[in-house]
Amino acid sequence: MTIAELLRGLKVIRVKGPLERKIKGIAYDSRHVKDGYLFVAVKGFSVDGHAYINDAINRGCVGVVVEKTLDLQNKTAFIEVDDSRKTLAFLSSAFYKEPSKKLSLIGITGTNGKTTTSYITRDILETWGRKVGLLGTINYVTGKKVLKATRTTPESLDLQRYLREMVDNEVEYAVLEVSSHALALQRVESCSFKVAVFTNFSRDHLDFHGSMQEYFKAKSTLFNYLGKDDYAVLNWDVPLIRSLKERLNCNLITCGLGKGSMLKGEDIEQNGTHGGLSFKIQTPEGRVKADSVFIGGNNVYNILMSVGVSYALGISKETIAEGIRKAKPVEGRFEKIEEGQKFLCIVDYAHTEEALRNLIREARLLTKGKIITVFGCGGDRDRGKRPEMGAAASELSDFVIITSDNPRTEESMEIIQEIIEGVFKDNYMAEPDRAKAIKEGVSMAKSGDTLLIAGKGHENYQEIKGVRYPFSDKEVLKEEIKKRLAV
Repeated sequence: MTIAELLRGLKVIRVKGPLERKIKGIAYDSRHVKDGYLFVAVKGFSVDGHAYINDAINRGCVGVVVEKTLDLQNKTAFIEVDDSRKTLAFLSSAFYKEPSKKLSLIGITGTNGKTTTSYITRDILETWGRKVGLLGTINYVTGKKVLKATRTTPESLDLQRYLREMVDNEVEYAVLEVSSHALALQRVESCSFKVAVFTNFSRDHLDFHGSMQEYFKAKSTLFNYLGKDDYAVLNWDVPLIRSLKERLNCNLITCGLGKGSMLKGEDIEQNGTHGGLSFKIQTPEGRVKADSVFIGGNNVYNILMSVGVSYALGISKETIAEGIRKAKPVEGRFEKIEEGQKFLCIVDYAHTEEALRNLIREARLLTKGKIITVFGCGGDRDRGKRPEMGAAASELSDFVIITSDNPRTEESMEIIQEIIEGVFKDNYMAEPDRAKAIKEGVSMAKSGDTLLIAGKGHENYQEIKGVRYPFSDKEVLKEEIKKRLAV
Protein backbone atom coordinates (compact mmCIF):
# COMPACT_ATOMS: atom_id res chain seq x y z
CA MET A 1 0.00 0.00 0.00
CA THR A 2 1.38 3.43 -0.97
CA ILE A 3 1.20 6.54 1.20
CA ALA A 4 -1.36 8.00 -1.20
CA GLU A 5 -3.56 4.91 -0.93
CA LEU A 6 -3.26 4.92 2.83
CA LEU A 7 -4.35 8.58 3.00
CA ARG A 8 -7.43 8.06 0.84
CA GLY A 9 -10.47 9.48 2.63
CA LEU A 10 -8.37 11.14 5.33
CA LYS A 11 -8.74 14.87 5.94
CA VAL A 12 -5.29 16.49 5.84
CA ILE A 13 -4.11 20.08 6.23
CA ARG A 14 -1.01 19.90 4.09
CA VAL A 15 0.95 17.27 2.18
CA LYS A 16 4.48 17.61 0.90
CA GLY A 17 6.86 15.15 -0.72
CA PRO A 18 6.55 11.84 -2.60
CA LEU A 19 3.37 9.86 -1.86
CA GLU A 20 3.92 6.88 -4.15
CA ARG A 21 6.40 5.16 -1.84
CA LYS A 22 5.13 1.84 -0.54
CA ILE A 23 4.54 1.56 3.19
CA LYS A 24 5.93 -1.56 4.87
CA GLY A 25 4.67 -0.69 8.33
CA ILE A 26 3.51 2.04 10.71
CA ALA A 27 5.06 3.14 14.01
CA TYR A 28 4.25 5.73 16.68
CA ASP A 29 7.48 5.02 18.57
CA SER A 30 10.58 6.03 16.59
CA ARG A 31 12.52 3.10 18.08
CA HIS A 32 10.23 0.73 16.19
CA VAL A 33 10.70 2.42 12.82
CA LYS A 34 12.24 0.32 10.05
CA ASP A 35 13.07 1.01 6.45
CA GLY A 36 9.91 1.89 4.50
CA TYR A 37 7.80 2.73 7.56
CA LEU A 38 5.37 5.59 8.11
CA PHE A 39 5.99 7.40 11.41
CA VAL A 40 3.07 9.04 13.20
CA ALA A 41 4.20 11.68 15.70
CA VAL A 42 1.78 11.51 18.64
CA LYS A 43 1.78 13.88 21.60
CA GLY A 44 1.85 11.85 24.81
CA PHE A 45 1.56 12.87 28.45
CA SER A 46 5.29 12.97 29.08
CA VAL A 47 6.79 12.54 25.60
CA ASP A 48 6.01 14.29 22.32
CA GLY A 49 6.62 12.14 19.26
CA HIS A 50 7.44 15.26 17.23
CA ALA A 51 10.76 15.43 19.08
CA TYR A 52 11.76 12.08 17.53
CA ILE A 53 11.02 12.77 13.87
CA ASN A 54 14.69 12.99 12.91
CA ASP A 55 15.35 9.70 14.69
CA ALA A 56 12.53 8.10 12.68
CA ILE A 57 13.94 9.51 9.43
CA ASN A 58 17.41 8.23 10.27
CA ARG A 59 15.91 4.78 10.84
CA GLY A 60 14.45 4.75 7.33
CA CYS A 61 10.89 6.07 7.52
CA VAL A 62 9.52 7.29 4.17
CA GLY A 63 6.78 9.50 5.58
CA VAL A 64 5.82 11.32 8.76
CA VAL A 65 2.41 12.39 10.07
CA VAL A 66 2.49 15.48 12.26
CA GLU A 67 0.24 18.02 13.98
CA LYS A 68 2.38 21.07 13.27
CA THR A 69 4.06 22.56 10.24
CA LEU A 70 7.63 21.39 9.74
CA ASP A 71 10.13 22.02 6.97
CA LEU A 72 11.69 18.68 6.15
CA GLN A 73 14.62 19.08 3.76
CA ASN A 74 14.76 15.55 2.39
CA LYS A 75 12.77 13.02 0.40
CA THR A 76 10.53 12.08 3.30
CA ALA A 77 6.79 12.63 2.73
CA PHE A 78 5.22 15.07 5.15
CA ILE A 79 1.51 14.92 6.13
CA GLU A 80 0.06 17.53 8.48
CA VAL A 81 -3.22 16.74 10.24
CA ASP A 82 -5.37 18.20 13.02
CA ASP A 83 -5.09 15.19 15.33
CA SER A 84 -2.28 12.71 14.80
CA ARG A 85 -3.59 10.30 17.46
CA LYS A 86 -6.95 10.00 15.71
CA THR A 87 -5.14 9.77 12.38
CA LEU A 88 -3.03 6.91 13.75
CA ALA A 89 -6.22 4.93 14.38
CA PHE A 90 -7.53 5.67 10.88
CA LEU A 91 -4.24 4.75 9.19
CA SER A 92 -3.83 1.60 11.28
CA SER A 93 -7.27 0.35 10.31
CA ALA A 94 -6.58 1.08 6.64
CA PHE A 95 -3.13 -0.52 6.71
CA TYR A 96 -4.50 -3.74 8.22
CA LYS A 97 -7.45 -3.72 5.77
CA GLU A 98 -10.20 -2.77 8.24
CA PRO A 99 -10.19 -6.03 10.23
CA SER A 100 -13.00 -5.02 12.61
CA LYS A 101 -15.45 -5.09 9.68
CA LYS A 102 -14.62 -8.75 9.15
CA LEU A 103 -15.31 -9.63 12.80
CA SER A 104 -18.32 -9.38 15.08
CA LEU A 105 -16.74 -6.95 17.55
CA ILE A 106 -18.13 -6.75 21.08
CA GLY A 107 -16.97 -3.80 23.20
CA ILE A 108 -17.38 -3.81 26.98
CA THR A 109 -16.90 -0.68 29.09
CA GLY A 110 -17.68 0.25 32.71
CA THR A 111 -15.81 1.06 35.91
CA ASN A 112 -15.87 -2.51 37.18
CA GLY A 113 -16.78 -5.91 35.78
CA LYS A 114 -15.33 -5.53 32.28
CA THR A 115 -12.93 -8.45 32.58
CA THR A 116 -15.34 -10.94 34.12
CA THR A 117 -18.12 -9.97 31.71
CA SER A 118 -15.75 -10.40 28.76
CA TYR A 119 -14.67 -13.87 29.90
CA ILE A 120 -18.22 -15.09 30.53
CA THR A 121 -19.25 -13.70 27.13
CA ARG A 122 -16.36 -15.54 25.48
CA ASP A 123 -17.31 -18.81 27.21
CA ILE A 124 -20.92 -18.54 26.01
CA LEU A 125 -19.77 -17.80 22.45
CA GLU A 126 -17.41 -20.77 22.48
CA THR A 127 -20.21 -22.98 23.81
CA TRP A 128 -22.17 -21.73 20.79
CA GLY A 129 -19.42 -23.22 18.64
CA ARG A 130 -17.79 -19.96 17.56
CA LYS A 131 -14.10 -19.10 17.42
CA VAL A 132 -13.47 -16.14 19.73
CA GLY A 133 -10.66 -13.65 20.25
CA LEU A 134 -10.29 -11.53 23.39
CA LEU A 135 -8.41 -8.35 24.24
CA GLY A 136 -8.49 -7.14 27.83
CA THR A 137 -6.81 -6.41 31.13
CA ILE A 138 -5.30 -9.87 31.64
CA ASN A 139 -4.58 -11.35 28.20
CA TYR A 140 -4.67 -10.74 24.46
CA VAL A 141 -5.99 -13.84 22.67
CA THR A 142 -5.86 -13.65 18.87
CA GLY A 143 -6.65 -17.23 17.89
CA LYS A 144 -3.30 -18.98 18.11
CA LYS A 145 -1.44 -16.60 20.41
CA VAL A 146 -2.05 -15.70 24.05
CA LEU A 147 -0.09 -12.67 25.22
CA LYS A 148 0.04 -10.97 28.60
CA ALA A 149 -1.78 -7.66 28.31
CA THR A 150 0.23 -4.46 28.62
CA ARG A 151 -2.86 -2.26 28.99
CA THR A 152 -6.61 -2.88 29.08
CA THR A 153 -7.15 -1.62 25.53
CA PRO A 154 -4.13 -1.61 23.20
CA GLU A 155 -3.03 1.52 21.31
CA SER A 156 -4.87 1.80 17.99
CA LEU A 157 -1.98 0.48 15.88
CA ASP A 158 -1.51 -2.56 18.11
CA LEU A 159 -5.26 -3.07 18.38
CA GLN A 160 -5.72 -3.18 14.61
CA ARG A 161 -2.77 -5.57 14.29
CA TYR A 162 -4.32 -7.94 16.84
CA LEU A 163 -7.69 -7.75 15.07
CA ARG A 164 -5.93 -8.55 11.79
CA GLU A 165 -4.32 -11.60 13.42
CA MET A 166 -7.78 -12.72 14.52
CA VAL A 167 -9.12 -12.42 10.99
CA ASP A 168 -6.14 -14.35 9.62
CA ASN A 169 -6.75 -17.03 12.26
CA GLU A 170 -10.40 -17.32 11.19
CA VAL A 171 -11.73 -15.84 14.44
CA GLU A 172 -15.40 -14.88 14.11
CA TYR A 173 -16.07 -12.89 17.29
CA ALA A 174 -13.78 -10.52 19.17
CA VAL A 175 -14.52 -9.45 22.75
CA LEU A 176 -12.78 -6.21 23.65
CA GLU A 177 -12.52 -4.47 27.02
CA VAL A 178 -12.72 -0.75 26.26
CA SER A 179 -11.29 1.54 28.93
CA SER A 180 -12.19 5.20 29.38
CA HIS A 181 -8.59 6.09 28.54
CA ALA A 182 -8.87 4.21 25.26
CA LEU A 183 -12.07 6.05 24.38
CA ALA A 184 -10.73 9.48 25.34
CA LEU A 185 -7.51 8.80 23.41
CA GLN A 186 -9.43 7.47 20.38
CA ARG A 187 -7.75 4.07 20.33
CA VAL A 188 -10.90 2.38 19.02
CA GLU A 189 -11.52 4.98 16.32
CA SER A 190 -12.32 3.26 12.99
CA CYS A 191 -13.56 0.14 14.78
CA SER A 192 -16.94 -1.28 13.79
CA PHE A 193 -18.73 -2.68 16.84
CA LYS A 194 -21.70 -5.01 16.66
CA VAL A 195 -22.49 -4.88 20.38
CA ALA A 196 -21.46 -2.35 23.05
CA VAL A 197 -21.91 -2.98 26.79
CA PHE A 198 -21.93 -0.59 29.79
CA THR A 199 -21.53 -2.65 32.99
CA ASN A 200 -21.65 -0.01 35.75
CA PHE A 201 -20.28 3.40 36.69
CA SER A 202 -18.54 4.81 39.78
CA ARG A 203 -15.55 6.98 40.65
CA ASP A 204 -12.20 6.17 39.04
CA HIS A 205 -9.48 7.78 36.91
CA LEU A 206 -10.34 11.36 37.89
CA ASP A 207 -6.63 12.15 37.73
CA PHE A 208 -7.03 11.72 33.97
CA HIS A 209 -10.60 12.81 33.25
CA GLY A 210 -10.84 15.62 35.81
CA SER A 211 -14.50 15.12 36.73
CA MET A 212 -17.16 12.43 36.88
CA GLN A 213 -18.97 14.20 34.06
CA GLU A 214 -15.95 13.92 31.75
CA TYR A 215 -15.34 10.34 32.87
CA PHE A 216 -18.91 9.37 31.98
CA LYS A 217 -18.69 11.28 28.71
CA ALA A 218 -15.60 9.26 27.76
CA LYS A 219 -17.29 5.95 28.62
CA SER A 220 -20.39 6.93 26.65
CA THR A 221 -18.49 7.53 23.41
CA LEU A 222 -18.28 3.75 22.91
CA PHE A 223 -21.88 3.86 21.73
CA ASN A 224 -21.00 6.35 18.99
CA TYR A 225 -19.45 3.44 17.09
CA LEU A 226 -22.76 1.58 16.77
CA GLY A 227 -24.99 1.65 13.68
CA LYS A 228 -28.78 1.39 13.68
CA ASP A 229 -28.68 -2.41 13.29
CA ASP A 230 -26.21 -2.87 16.17
CA TYR A 231 -26.95 -3.39 19.88
CA ALA A 232 -26.35 -1.48 23.11
CA VAL A 233 -26.51 -3.57 26.31
CA LEU A 234 -27.01 -1.37 29.38
CA ASN A 235 -27.12 -1.95 33.13
CA TRP A 236 -30.63 -0.60 33.68
CA ASP A 237 -30.20 -0.37 37.46
CA VAL A 238 -27.74 2.55 37.11
CA PRO A 239 -29.71 5.79 36.48
CA LEU A 240 -26.84 7.56 34.71
CA ILE A 241 -26.33 4.64 32.32
CA ARG A 242 -30.08 4.48 31.82
CA SER A 243 -30.00 8.10 30.61
CA LEU A 244 -28.06 7.00 27.52
CA LYS A 245 -31.29 5.65 26.03
CA GLU A 246 -32.24 9.11 24.76
CA ARG A 247 -29.16 9.41 22.56
CA LEU A 248 -28.89 5.91 21.17
CA ASN A 249 -29.56 5.22 17.52
CA CYS A 250 -29.44 1.43 17.68
CA ASN A 251 -31.18 -1.56 19.21
CA LEU A 252 -31.33 -1.55 23.01
CA ILE A 253 -31.16 -4.43 25.49
CA THR A 254 -31.49 -3.60 29.18
CA CYS A 255 -30.32 -5.80 32.06
CA GLY A 256 -30.86 -5.56 35.80
CA LEU A 257 -32.70 -6.64 38.92
CA GLY A 258 -35.16 -3.74 39.04
CA LYS A 259 -38.31 -2.86 37.14
CA GLY A 260 -38.14 -2.12 33.44
CA SER A 261 -35.25 -4.44 32.56
CA MET A 262 -35.69 -6.52 29.40
CA LEU A 263 -33.48 -9.21 30.97
CA LYS A 264 -34.21 -9.39 34.68
CA GLY A 265 -32.45 -11.48 37.32
CA GLU A 266 -34.74 -13.15 39.85
CA ASP A 267 -34.70 -15.70 42.69
CA ILE A 268 -30.98 -15.31 43.39
CA GLU A 269 -29.29 -17.98 45.51
CA GLN A 270 -25.71 -17.39 46.67
CA ASN A 271 -24.92 -21.08 47.19
CA GLY A 272 -26.62 -22.87 44.33
CA THR A 273 -26.24 -26.13 42.42
CA HIS A 274 -22.61 -25.58 41.41
CA GLY A 275 -21.52 -24.05 44.72
CA GLY A 276 -21.89 -20.52 43.38
CA LEU A 277 -24.65 -18.33 42.05
CA SER A 278 -27.96 -19.77 40.95
CA PHE A 279 -30.74 -17.56 39.61
CA LYS A 280 -33.32 -17.14 36.89
CA ILE A 281 -33.20 -14.59 34.09
CA GLN A 282 -36.55 -13.46 32.72
CA THR A 283 -36.36 -12.69 28.98
CA PRO A 284 -39.06 -11.80 26.42
CA GLU A 285 -38.80 -15.44 25.20
CA GLY A 286 -39.02 -17.06 28.63
CA ARG A 287 -36.64 -17.85 31.47
CA VAL A 288 -32.96 -18.79 31.37
CA LYS A 289 -31.58 -20.72 34.34
CA ALA A 290 -28.19 -19.43 35.41
CA ASP A 291 -26.13 -21.91 37.44
CA SER A 292 -22.56 -20.77 37.92
CA VAL A 293 -19.42 -21.36 39.96
CA PHE A 294 -19.11 -17.58 40.28
CA ILE A 295 -19.94 -16.11 43.68
CA GLY A 296 -21.01 -12.64 44.78
CA GLY A 297 -23.73 -10.20 43.80
CA ASN A 298 -21.47 -8.35 41.39
CA ASN A 299 -21.27 -11.47 39.27
CA VAL A 300 -25.05 -11.55 38.96
CA TYR A 301 -24.68 -8.34 36.95
CA ASN A 302 -21.65 -9.63 35.02
CA ILE A 303 -23.62 -12.73 34.01
CA LEU A 304 -26.65 -10.62 33.11
CA MET A 305 -24.57 -8.35 30.85
CA SER A 306 -23.08 -11.39 29.13
CA VAL A 307 -26.57 -12.79 28.59
CA GLY A 308 -27.51 -9.41 27.12
CA VAL A 309 -24.75 -9.80 24.52
CA SER A 310 -25.84 -13.37 23.82
CA TYR A 311 -29.47 -12.29 23.44
CA ALA A 312 -28.40 -9.60 20.96
CA LEU A 313 -26.56 -12.23 18.90
CA GLY A 314 -29.53 -14.59 18.82
CA ILE A 315 -28.01 -17.38 20.91
CA SER A 316 -30.55 -19.88 22.23
CA LYS A 317 -31.55 -20.00 25.90
CA GLU A 318 -30.18 -23.55 26.17
CA THR A 319 -26.76 -22.55 24.83
CA ILE A 320 -26.63 -19.50 27.09
CA ALA A 321 -27.40 -21.63 30.16
CA GLU A 322 -24.75 -24.18 29.18
CA GLY A 323 -22.19 -21.42 28.57
CA ILE A 324 -22.82 -19.95 32.02
CA ARG A 325 -22.35 -23.38 33.59
CA LYS A 326 -19.05 -23.84 31.74
CA ALA A 327 -17.69 -20.37 32.53
CA LYS A 328 -14.70 -20.48 34.88
CA PRO A 329 -13.69 -17.90 37.50
CA VAL A 330 -11.34 -15.20 36.25
CA GLU A 331 -7.86 -14.87 37.67
CA GLY A 332 -7.67 -12.25 40.40
CA ARG A 333 -11.41 -11.61 40.50
CA PHE A 334 -12.87 -12.79 43.82
CA GLU A 335 -10.40 -15.66 43.53
CA LYS A 336 -10.28 -18.09 46.43
CA ILE A 337 -6.84 -19.26 47.51
CA GLU A 338 -6.94 -22.64 49.23
CA GLU A 339 -3.87 -24.26 50.72
CA GLY A 340 -5.56 -26.24 53.49
CA GLN A 341 -6.06 -23.30 55.87
CA LYS A 342 -9.18 -23.01 58.05
CA PHE A 343 -9.92 -19.45 57.04
CA LEU A 344 -11.10 -18.07 53.70
CA CYS A 345 -8.59 -16.18 51.54
CA ILE A 346 -9.69 -14.09 48.56
CA VAL A 347 -7.57 -12.14 46.07
CA ASP A 348 -9.42 -9.45 44.15
CA TYR A 349 -8.63 -6.61 41.75
CA ALA A 350 -10.87 -4.12 43.62
CA HIS A 351 -9.16 -0.74 43.31
CA THR A 352 -12.06 1.72 43.57
CA GLU A 353 -14.20 2.62 46.58
CA GLU A 354 -17.30 0.94 45.17
CA ALA A 355 -15.41 -2.21 44.16
CA LEU A 356 -13.82 -2.44 47.61
CA ARG A 357 -17.19 -1.97 49.35
CA ASN A 358 -18.78 -4.62 47.18
CA LEU A 359 -15.90 -7.01 47.79
CA ILE A 360 -16.13 -6.71 51.58
CA ARG A 361 -19.92 -6.96 51.56
CA GLU A 362 -19.82 -10.11 49.46
CA ALA A 363 -17.16 -11.60 51.71
CA ARG A 364 -19.31 -10.84 54.74
CA LEU A 365 -22.01 -13.15 53.38
CA LEU A 366 -19.48 -16.01 53.40
CA THR A 367 -17.85 -15.23 56.74
CA LYS A 368 -18.73 -16.46 60.23
CA GLY A 369 -15.79 -14.75 61.91
CA LYS A 370 -13.92 -11.53 61.20
CA ILE A 371 -12.90 -9.89 57.93
CA ILE A 372 -9.30 -8.72 57.61
CA THR A 373 -8.66 -6.53 54.57
CA VAL A 374 -5.23 -5.82 53.10
CA PHE A 375 -5.16 -3.07 50.47
CA GLY A 376 -3.41 0.04 49.19
CA CYS A 377 -3.84 2.65 46.47
CA GLY A 378 -1.78 3.18 43.34
CA GLY A 379 0.58 6.11 43.00
CA ASP A 380 0.27 8.79 40.29
CA ARG A 381 -3.47 8.12 40.08
CA ASP A 382 -6.68 9.65 41.41
CA ARG A 383 -5.67 10.85 44.89
CA GLY A 384 -9.21 11.77 45.85
CA LYS A 385 -10.32 8.17 46.13
CA ARG A 386 -7.66 7.29 48.71
CA PRO A 387 -9.46 8.54 51.85
CA GLU A 388 -12.74 7.20 50.43
CA MET A 389 -11.25 3.73 50.14
CA GLY A 390 -9.80 4.04 53.62
CA ALA A 391 -13.25 4.89 54.97
CA ALA A 392 -14.87 2.00 53.12
CA ALA A 393 -12.33 -0.56 54.33
CA SER A 394 -12.44 0.64 57.93
CA GLU A 395 -16.23 0.81 58.02
CA LEU A 396 -16.92 -2.64 56.60
CA SER A 397 -13.91 -4.69 57.79
CA ASP A 398 -13.10 -5.85 61.29
CA PHE A 399 -9.46 -5.00 60.76
CA VAL A 400 -7.55 -3.29 57.96
CA ILE A 401 -3.88 -3.51 57.00
CA ILE A 402 -3.08 -0.51 54.79
CA THR A 403 -0.11 -1.14 52.54
CA SER A 404 1.38 -0.17 49.19
CA ASP A 405 -0.08 -1.08 45.80
CA ASN A 406 1.88 0.22 42.81
CA PRO A 407 3.36 3.40 44.32
CA ARG A 408 5.01 4.29 41.00
CA THR A 409 6.84 7.61 41.51
CA GLU A 410 5.21 8.44 44.86
CA GLU A 411 6.37 7.45 48.32
CA SER A 412 4.36 4.57 49.77
CA MET A 413 3.95 6.14 53.22
CA GLU A 414 2.62 9.37 51.72
CA ILE A 415 -0.05 7.41 49.88
CA ILE A 416 -0.85 5.46 53.03
CA GLN A 417 -1.23 8.67 55.03
CA GLU A 418 -3.79 9.94 52.52
CA ILE A 419 -5.71 6.67 52.88
CA ILE A 420 -5.62 6.97 56.67
CA GLU A 421 -7.20 10.44 56.45
CA GLY A 422 -10.48 8.72 55.61
CA VAL A 423 -10.30 6.11 58.37
CA PHE A 424 -12.60 6.92 61.30
CA LYS A 425 -12.20 3.78 63.42
CA ASP A 426 -9.23 2.49 65.37
CA ASN A 427 -9.15 -0.83 63.52
CA TYR A 428 -6.15 -0.53 61.25
CA MET A 429 -2.39 -0.70 60.99
CA ALA A 430 0.01 0.55 58.31
CA GLU A 431 2.65 -1.67 56.73
CA PRO A 432 4.19 -0.26 53.53
CA ASP A 433 5.88 -3.55 52.59
CA ARG A 434 3.09 -5.42 50.78
CA ALA A 435 4.62 -8.86 51.35
CA LYS A 436 4.89 -8.16 55.10
CA ALA A 437 1.32 -6.85 55.12
CA ILE A 438 0.06 -10.09 53.58
CA LYS A 439 2.13 -12.08 56.07
CA GLU A 440 0.59 -10.07 58.91
CA GLY A 441 -2.90 -10.76 57.59
CA VAL A 442 -2.22 -14.50 57.43
CA SER A 443 -0.84 -14.56 60.97
CA MET A 444 -3.91 -12.73 62.32
CA ALA A 445 -6.58 -14.85 60.61
CA LYS A 446 -8.37 -17.48 62.68
CA SER A 447 -10.75 -20.30 61.82
CA GLY A 448 -13.91 -18.88 60.25
CA ASP A 449 -12.29 -15.55 59.35
CA THR A 450 -11.83 -14.15 55.85
CA LEU A 451 -8.63 -12.52 54.62
CA LEU A 452 -9.07 -10.19 51.64
CA ILE A 453 -6.10 -9.08 49.56
CA ALA A 454 -7.39 -6.28 47.34
CA GLY A 455 -6.13 -4.00 44.59
CA LYS A 456 -3.79 -5.97 42.34
CA GLY A 457 -5.65 -9.16 41.50
CA HIS A 458 -3.95 -10.89 38.55
CA GLU A 459 -0.95 -8.53 38.41
CA ASN A 460 2.45 -10.18 38.74
CA TYR A 461 4.51 -7.07 39.44
CA GLN A 462 4.80 -4.07 41.72
CA GLU A 463 5.84 -0.78 40.13
CA ILE A 464 8.19 1.33 42.26
CA LYS A 465 10.12 4.37 40.99
CA GLY A 466 9.72 3.39 37.35
CA VAL A 467 10.79 -0.24 37.85
CA ARG A 468 8.45 -3.22 37.76
CA TYR A 469 9.52 -5.79 40.34
CA PRO A 470 8.10 -9.35 40.26
CA PHE A 471 5.28 -9.57 42.78
CA SER A 472 2.13 -11.69 42.94
CA ASP A 473 -0.45 -11.38 45.73
CA LYS A 474 -1.48 -14.97 45.06
CA GLU A 475 2.02 -16.41 45.28
CA VAL A 476 2.97 -14.43 48.39
CA LEU A 477 -0.31 -15.41 50.04
CA LYS A 478 0.14 -19.10 49.21
CA GLU A 479 3.68 -19.08 50.54
CA GLU A 480 2.68 -17.42 53.82
CA ILE A 481 -0.19 -19.84 54.34
CA LYS A 482 2.15 -22.80 53.79
CA LYS A 483 4.64 -21.36 56.29
CA ARG A 484 1.93 -20.94 58.89
CA LEU A 485 0.58 -24.47 58.39
CA ALA A 486 4.10 -25.89 58.68
CA VAL A 487 4.60 -24.45 62.17
